[in-house]
Amino acid sequence: MSDDPPSDDRLKDLGKRIAEAQGQQPGHKPPPPASGLGAALRMSTELVAAVVVGLVLGFGIDWLFGTRPFGLLVGLGLGIAAGFFNVFRLAAQMSKKGRG
Repeated sequence: MSDDPPSDDRLKDLGKRIAEAQGQQPGHKPPPPASGLGAALRMSTELVAAVVVGLVLGFGIDWLFGTRPFGLLVGLGLGIAAGFFNVFRLAAQMSKKGRG
């Protein structure tokens, strides 16, 4: 390897060769869009996982500091907020993909 940075022409040539090679692969198709059921399962999993993580962290804080039930309640609230944030983010991504 040399210390010289690659020239723009070499990079463009490499990009063209990669694009050609990917186009020549048999059976190379873009993945199909997610079905409605798949999207719903992903969103529900994101929500449940965030709530469970929040509860576990809240329980751990309660156990460490003896603040029962306040850590659990704060962890639950943060988990719910994070879960809904993830669901809204996924919905926005799917909406953007559907439009464009």
